[in-house]
Amino acid sequence: MKSNIIDIATFIGRDLKSRIAVRNLYDIILNQNMTSVKIDFRNVSFATRSFMDEFYNLFIANTSVDAELINLSPELNAMLNAIKFTQRKPTESAKKISSHADMKFSSISQVNKYLEELSFS
Repeated sequence: MKSNIIDIATFIGRDLKSRIAVRNLYDIILNQNMTSVKIDFRNVSFATRSFMDEFYNLFIANTSVDAELINLSPELNAMLNAIKFTQRKPTESAKKISSHADMKFSSISQVNKYLEELSFS
């Protein structure tokens, strides 16, 4: 399929502010069966961090749509790079724990040990 160019300012506006706007754009792309898109940031004046975080999760980290970003300002590119380095991936131990619906401990000390190993950062 040919690559489609989307002027993000036309769809969302010059100020990119909400996560919902990102999801709406993503849904439009999926509903039109686009698998490869170029998203043009030429006319964008401003973007919030929450917008860029959601944009990163849906268009960069997600492989459902091959998105190429064009005319991205240095400021927006810097924000996208900062977001990329702050994304958290679950650790192997968290994956193992989350796959079990119920956890069973044979003593209070086991519970305490488990709770001490949890990260709340």
